[in-house]
Amino acid sequence: MTTIDWRTRFAGDTVTIGPEWLFDDLPDRLRDTGALGARGAEVLGLSQLGFDIDGTTAHLAVVDGQLVVREGDAGDGPLAAMDAAAFSELVQDVTSTFGLTMAGRVQMRRGTTDELVAWEPVLCAALDERPVYEPGSIEFRARDGGTLNARQSFRVDDPREEVGHFLAEAGYLHLAGVFTESEMAAVSADLDDAMAEATRDDGASWWARTDDGWYPSRILGFNQKSPTLRELLSSDRFRAIGHLTDDKMVQRPPDQGDSAEGLHKKVGVVEGASDVSWHKDCSMGGHSRGCCGLTVGISVTGADEGSGELGVIAGSHRANLQLVGVRSDLDLPRIPLPTRTGDVTVHCSCTFHMSRPPTQRERRVVYSGFGQAPRAGDVEEKLDAVEIRRRRAALNDQVLTLQQRDDFGREHDTFALPSN
Repeated sequence: MTTIDWRTRFAGDTVTIGPEWLFDDLPDRLRDTGALGARGAEVLGLSQLGFDIDGTTAHLAVVDGQLVVREGDAGDGPLAAMDAAAFSELVQDVTSTFGLTMAGRVQMRRGTTDELVAWEPVLCAALDERPVYEPGSIEFRARDGGTLNARQSFRVDDPREEVGHFLAEAGYLHLAGVFTESEMAAVSADLDDAMAEATRDDGASWWARTDDGWYPSRILGFNQKSPTLRELLSSDRFRAIGHLTDDKMVQRPPDQGDSAEGLHKKVGVVEGASDVSWHKDCSMGGHSRGCCGLTVGISVTGADEGSGELGVIAGSHRANLQLVGVRSDLDLPRIPLPTRTGDVTVHCSCTFHMSRPPTQRERRVVYSGFGQAPRAGDVEEKLDAVEIRRRRAALNDQVLTLQQRDDFGREHDTFALPSN
């Protein structure tokens, strides 16, 4: 079976967890997973992590090859203070360490937020039994058992088994010639109209600034503004993408809600939401309940090194890594995905990806996608339009934060290293 379904928890299965869980329940859990957590801490060079949960203090530390929990403050290492609600979300993978820091729900009494985020893979190892990634532990195999060519492209009508196998192994796809230049010209004209109607306070657009002033860089709910796009999203060509593996995937409905976004990436952005450094789409939390979904990018214009192409890290969807930023010892290949007009890129929701800032030409792209179908035991969350837009606004803040990371510029120059 070819699958990208990594879910280990059910949607809506959370309970209220207070700080007493650290002493009443976590020790039992660590008897089974403590060695795995300790190995992860060793790989990442971490020593201990302290919590202050509404005044209750405890810390995680490695003792004799086991990750253990101890009462009180260790007096060293990062110490994260949060309320019981935030802690409950963290240990149930509702919200990640990065998601909590983004929302201002953590105060670092000692250490930095980066030190807290660095513990995310260890927490995942201890709570979800996912080993922290170690260099050399992921291989890339073709269906015939040979070495996978990480830079190959496909067409949407290529044999499903070949394309799906590559997606499951590498975590991304480049699909050539899915749509025509005339179809993309019509979508681009609709994007012009949508951007002309956008205002900075409409709640339905993100904005960026060049030296020429502010402009709408992302149109939310673009599917509702473009008849051509709705037709393309309803086509067999697009829907085939959701059937490349043996998973049951659900498409974002083309005629409802904010199921597609139109992006206009200009040269010379100096402020606002535009390009982002390496991250996973599940970086705010919820990996164990939703991954892997598929993010699909429709190249309204082509993209290359000069116009802000997408880049991915092959196999990173199979690796338990921190959710933003790239480890210095990460040996997985970094692959640029140049496209022509009408091509499509696909990446798994927990594949590391980023986009270069355009330097020579503007780029236009539409993003939509597919999610894993609900299972028996999942409780679907019903969100109204206001809440959906609120969550999108939080992601806008995430983009801005990622842009401000110290390693942003440096990481954009390291696409192809190391090579496979």
